[in-house]
Amino acid sequence: MKALTVSLALFSVGCIVALAWVLGTPAPIDPRVAKLETELKEARQTIAQLRRDLADRATPLPSPSVAAKGSAGAPLSEDSANAPAGATAFSPFQAGGKGSALRDMLKNPGMRAMMEQQQAVQIETSYARLCDQLQLTDEEKTHFKKLLTDRQKAETDLGLKLLDPNLTPEDRKQIMAQAEKNKKTYDDAIKTFMNNESDWGTFQNWEDTKPERTLYDTMGRSLFASSSEPLSPQQEQVLLNTMTQIRKSPSPEQAAISKSMQDPSQMNDGNIQRMLQMTDQNNKRILEQAATTLTPGQLKTLESYLKQSRSLTETGLRMGSMFIKGK
Repeated sequence: MKALTVSLALFSVGCIVALAWVLGTPAPIDPRVAKLETELKEARQTIAQLRRDLADRATPLPSPSVAAKGSAGAPLSEDSANAPAGATAFSPFQAGGKGSALRDMLKNPGMRAMMEQQQAVQIETSYARLCDQLQLTDEEKTHFKKLLTDRQKAETDLGLKLLDPNLTPEDRKQIMAQAEKNKKTYDDAIKTFMNNESDWGTFQNWEDTKPERTLYDTMGRSLFASSSEPLSPQQEQVLLNTMTQIRKSPSPEQAAISKSMQDPSQMNDGNIQRMLQMTDQNNKRILEQAATTLTPGQLKTLESYLKQSRSLTETGLRMGSMFIKGK
């Protein structure tokens, strides 16, 4: 359960990081997903309108003197009534008394379509080599990718729920329980589909490195490929395993920070800095361990990659803080 807690905490942050990446990064160049690029471009055109829609909703709250009543004497929503005295700035978690603006934005059909299309791209690229390794037929690939897509949607829905700062401890406990249930459901379905212990073990190993592999496929692979010393397949796998091992063995302080960040109200400047310090510590460990298998030139490229991924993490955290503060 502890591992699941940390994973969902990181996934909550990952929702925001993913949003930042989608807003600021073009779709990866890959012939297998060319047919999705047009749809992604069209979906990105909705972003400006979505931002304008959010800005239009950013109206001041009533003054303290009418904190218990609306302009026409009607009771305000519970969210408005509970606003801090003197609050006039827009709070995305109070808009219309309906949860966070970030969640509302991601629930917008256009934005959700764009996110789901981006996830389809990631599944296509992240699992293509695994499908080849498992020697799946076209029909089996289609079924396998549907299982992965359905699982991703369920994870996204739970991740968005965790972004609600109004959740009670009991609410969060229920979400965690549902996450555990979902994991078992999809694990069982995929294991049944694999119908082979060896293939199931290969899949589990692939899943262990999923966060690292997804980011590496998005940014790192092209960075190393364009360098003078690309990684061999063996070096690549060792690197992914190293990064995974470091992520899965956090210090007590790192685990506590990750868990606290499940609550978006804790996404303050202090915790963001601690999260970035944690990232810096992990990146230092990665470089130290990678020095035993990579050349000096490859280490330089790795350092550049880690800096870029760190920057993306910071952008996502700052964006999350911006939404929460209503700026």
